[in-house]
Amino acid sequence: MKSIVLLMALSITLITPALAQSATPTPAAESSKDVQFTAHDVAALLKATKDAETSPNVTIDVVGKDASDMPSYDPIIHFVGVDAKSGVATIWIMKSPPKTPAAAQSLQAAMELACMATGFAGPQWKAIYDQVPAWDAALPANAPNPYEHRLALTARIQAIIDSYTPH
Repeated sequence: MKSIVLLMALSITLITPALAQSATPTPAAESSKDVQFTAHDVAALLKATKDAETSPNVTIDVVGKDASDMPSYDPIIHFVGVDAKSGVATIWIMKSPPKTPAAAQSLQAAMELACMATGFAGPQWKAIYDQVPAWDAALPANAPNPYEHRLALTARIQAIIDSYTPH
């Protein structure tokens, strides 16, 4: 079931036109991993997250979870992954999530990861996404955040978005 209505409920503002004007390459994570993308690429990703709400070409299931079932490193909204057989992406969301900027950013991050992982955001983002979980898989088994690199990527994207948001 595709229930992306939460995007609107959390009032996520997309600023695609402003981002499309810049083409400065930007590192995706503040680590030794060298992932490069442009502001134009970010604009394409944001367009994909918006289009995912109504497109028949991608299915994203949003599943409500009790707070105790959410991962500690992603307690409000969590991108679970893509089913290899069906191609359906799954996002977990805490039942009755707070209507805060942090919750909106968490939902945006999960949508970005879903659009990247499914290929809906295009081959550039699919290629980037395909690298990042491997880096997470190389983390120690007891790492407190097994999504460290994926969440660093979405944090970097959010920082770019924030830099274009009027204050």
